[in-house]
Amino acid sequence: MSDLSLQWQNLQAQVESILQLLQQEPTLRSQDITPVQTSLSKAISPKFEIVFAGAFTAGKSMLINALLERELLYSAEGHATGTECKIEYADVDKERVVLTFLSEVEIREHAVSLCQQLGFKTVPNINQTDVINSLNQDCEAIIKQEGGENKSERAKQGKALMLLLEGYIANRDRINTVNNATYSMEQFNFSNLKEAAGYARRGSNSAVLKRIEYYCNHPLLQDGNVIVDTPGIDARVRASQSGLTQGIRRI
Repeated sequence: MSDLSLQWQNLQAQVESILQLLQQEPTLRSQDITPVQTSLSKAISPKFEIVFAGAFTAGKSMLINALLERELLYSAEGHATGTECKIEYADVDKERVVLTFLSEVEIREHAVSLCQQLGFKTVPNINQTDVINSLNQDCEAIIKQEGGENKSERAKQGKALMLLLEGYIANRDRINTVNNATYSMEQFNFSNLKEAAGYARRGSNSAVLKRIEYYCNHPLLQDGNVIVDTPGIDARVRASQSGLTQGIRRI
């Protein structure tokens, strides 16, 4: 055991001893010890979140892949990360991925928003095959008209809607109506990080994922560094998805 590990153990024992004494004193039992426990947890298991923030399609995912020398995050021309991705350290034999899906309600909201931006009058019912087929045809027509899926913002929105609908159909049995469903990679029968990351990197799957947590073996992460790839800062992000403002470095 290293000297540093012994110091952490001693610190934990000393703080816990003080807290026990605190609870034995009737006049002090009402004191909130949560902040002390939280600080202790951070001290004995320090993590430093490094958040990559920038505009859509700025190349954040591509840079992270290059730093980690792994093709973990989906990075393609014209693609914009709409999913929060967090990457932490793991030993070689404990590498894994945890996937959290958008709810059906959230997917429907995204579909409605994209339809409005594209000027479609139909309110999409994502559970009706004929509606989905019609929307896909309209999106394909827009992409063709614009000269390619990356040639204009309108074409990108059309492609985004197609990926969203495709991802919903492909993963319908894993998506809850209201709540966000979370799965380990074992529940998908993935045997290793590469297989799980390959699934998450597929555009249609990425479109219906709310959050991806990677546990990866790399020296950059070994000292408690946690890499966070965020949706573009010019996107409308829910407060619950952007509560990453304390104790982090923005790049």
